[in-house]
Amino acid sequence: MTDLFEKVQTIMEDSMKVNNIPGAAVAVIKDCEVIFAKGFGRTAVEEWGSPIRTDTLFRIASVSKLFTGTLVMMLVEKGLIDLDQPVQAYVPWFTAADQEWSNEITIRMLLSHTSGLPTGGDLSSEHTLDEYMREVVPTLPVLFHPGTAYSYGNHALNIAGFVAEQVTNKPFASLMQELLFEPLKMTQTTYDPLKAMTYPLAMPHHKNDRAELEVLHQFYNDMESYPSYYAFSSIKDLCQFALMHLQEGVYEGQQIISASSLQEMRTQQTRWFKLTDAGCGISFFQESKGGIKRFWHYGQYGSQYSSQFILVPEKGIAVIALANGENIFQAGYKIVDALLDQSSQDDIDSAPSEGLPDLSAYEGTFLHSYKGLITILKDDGNWFLKHNDQTYDLLRHSIDTYYTRDHNGAVTFTVGFPACSAEQPSKCIMINGKASPEFKQIYTANTADWINYEGTFSNGRDTYKVSIQGNSLIIKDQQTSQELETEAIASNLFMTDYGLVSFTEINRTIDLVFDNAWRFPKLGIQAPVIQQ
Repeated sequence: MTDLFEKVQTIMEDSMKVNNIPGAAVAVIKDCEVIFAKGFGRTAVEEWGSPIRTDTLFRIASVSKLFTGTLVMMLVEKGLIDLDQPVQAYVPWFTAADQEWSNEITIRMLLSHTSGLPTGGDLSSEHTLDEYMREVVPTLPVLFHPGTAYSYGNHALNIAGFVAEQVTNKPFASLMQELLFEPLKMTQTTYDPLKAMTYPLAMPHHKNDRAELEVLHQFYNDMESYPSYYAFSSIKDLCQFALMHLQEGVYEGQQIISASSLQEMRTQQTRWFKLTDAGCGISFFQESKGGIKRFWHYGQYGSQYSSQFILVPEKGIAVIALANGENIFQAGYKIVDALLDQSSQDDIDSAPSEGLPDLSAYEGTFLHSYKGLITILKDDGNWFLKHNDQTYDLLRHSIDTYYTRDHNGAVTFTVGFPACSAEQPSKCIMINGKASPEFKQIYTANTADWINYEGTFSNGRDTYKVSIQGNSLIIKDQQTSQELETEAIASNLFMTDYGLVSFTEINRTIDLVFDNAWRFPKLGIQAPVIQQ
């Protein structure tokens, strides 16, 4: 066991060094017992910083989604929510920008990231959850036909949290405290930053003009995002949450949630169409490795906090890692591998021998929000993937999953072809685990279309300046001084080094939007109508 503890310590220290993390904490549970829990580093790089302890609070970012998923399943048990009912059964006025598709979004789709809603959220919003539902959600696009593909996002979990409020007539944070935190004796866990500040608290950091870490003397309280990524917790409290999940819903002799509800959370609701058996359950990610199933969620709150929560129920194992810096989740993966004595490389199943199915229904061009336009085409009886000027053979992995390799043999793309029906108005495929809807526009770049995009865009924290230089639209990141060159794929859609960027009219203001999600309103000028 000493060798294991030394390995865990080395993994954590290496991760902190590589990622320049001021402080971190880790806990390891084996055979349903906490065998290792330790803090590393300090709460702040400044002199007043104190050593990290097992009860030091961190923002746990998207690990918060596991709280929300668990809470909703508890309300399912009480008969207050049915996973397969549409959101409008509980919130009749609910709608996103596409009213027809909004009618089809169910609670299960929200919790398994199959609703078609984008990711996103506002780190510094002052909306309540009710204001967010009435003012923000109706402006959200629905990117693909609900229930047909997977695309990770924050908005879906926020909406699920609001449904929980509606069916109980209680504020989300109070409901969570009553049903989950108090029974599990998670006495420090909270959504309220003022309460968090009364406990040992790891401070957020950012890099100054000299690229040196310093404390960020600003804390936000974004109530609209409580259900998706705004909880504070410690590894001490999270161990109690993990033990409840490992012990089939029992904590200290009390049945907090039924074993059948936890089984539903771990059941794959949608696949990622990758080369491993991986997908999403009810708020948990799921993957098999070496024949052993893992369930997890990680979190990243800007560059300020990161988190990892991994369960291996059949072995009674959990690993929890928290940090006030980036990428601590990689350490979590390595620690689980060490516990299971497994390689860090993913298992890749062997290809089937059956004949190739007909992919004709999927022939066309699709938009991946990071990679850009990708075309699936057939030539001389064979299927290919074209990206930029490169054409790859589509190699079959399974009946509906394919992949490509570069000239060195490395896998470049995984492509999934979810079943589609004739009733679907548009097709959507999975590329590298991300929903990629069909893209039919043909556009010739014209700077005259972009005149209204010139100016300054800001959400109050980050700022971008947009200008036309020659025949190009340039987006300058004011935080890094990096200039993003763009490739126009429609009059208001551009690919950049940051992925897809769009200019969209929202509430009579032009917004600069990254990945259909992160919004930066134009300062000072009301929007003319954008032709899309």
